[in-house]
Amino acid sequence: MINSSVDKLTRSTNFLRFLGQHALIAQEESPSTAGEEEIEDQKYHFVSLMLNLVNTFLYMVNTYIIVPTADDYSVSLGAASTVCGVVIGSMAVAQVFSSVYFSAWSNKSYFKPLVFSSIVLFLGNVCYAMAYDTKSLTVLIVGRLLCGLGSARAVNRRYISDCVPARIRMQASAGFVSASALGMACGPALAGLLQWRFKIYMVTFSQSTLPGWLMAVAWLLYLVWLCISFKEPNRATEDKVWILGKLKMDLHNHCLEILKAN
Repeated sequence: MINSSVDKLTRSTNFLRFLGQHALIAQEESPSTAGEEEIEDQKYHFVSLMLNLVNTFLYMVNTYIIVPTADDYSVSLGAASTVCGVVIGSMAVAQVFSSVYFSAWSNKSYFKPLVFSSIVLFLGNVCYAMAYDTKSLTVLIVGRLLCGLGSARAVNRRYISDCVPARIRMQASAGFVSASALGMACGPALAGLLQWRFKIYMVTFSQSTLPGWLMAVAWLLYLVWLCISFKEPNRATEDKVWILGKLKMDLHNHCLEILKAN
């Protein structure tokens, strides 16, 4: 604990901590006690953590996969090419509101918000893809707004902060940042590969609509995996973690006061 306090005072850092801080996830300032580690281990589930990281990755892919083709899509619907800025930005605007209710919802559950997020993102991508055949710019923007309202990044951060043991929380936070960066890179790259055009019945598949269909399928598969593999943490242990954390923080602050006095 003293070493941790000295480390904080001297502001030392490393690469994993640098990445972890970009995730805006609160880190433990002192080592966990044996009792707290045991309680945290009871809540930790590796597959559930991976599902949260995959959710982060897919969402970032979903955000950026339309960027190369959004202007052509807007023009094909009779709008100016500059309307693509509205199409792209509407998802980020809706994410502001989704962060509020997802943060509150994660106080009660992690599984239900992730299921809701997957369903809304599936519907949003279907609307985005169907806008071409309906010739409706409104459907296109509504689809992107639904995608933004399905953003569960607040839940992903909360899960890492609450349910991942302190000894690996920094690595999980770094994984969150890396998954986000990888999704940002893969989105436009995938869009560059979707250069086909064909029709099945009355549904058009083109470079403009395929990103929506691809992400709809991806979120549907993710939803199935989520329902099969996700393990809801035991909420009864969170009160114990909070009490132990409060006692540990009080002791840590006392150590800091002693070090500063000396």
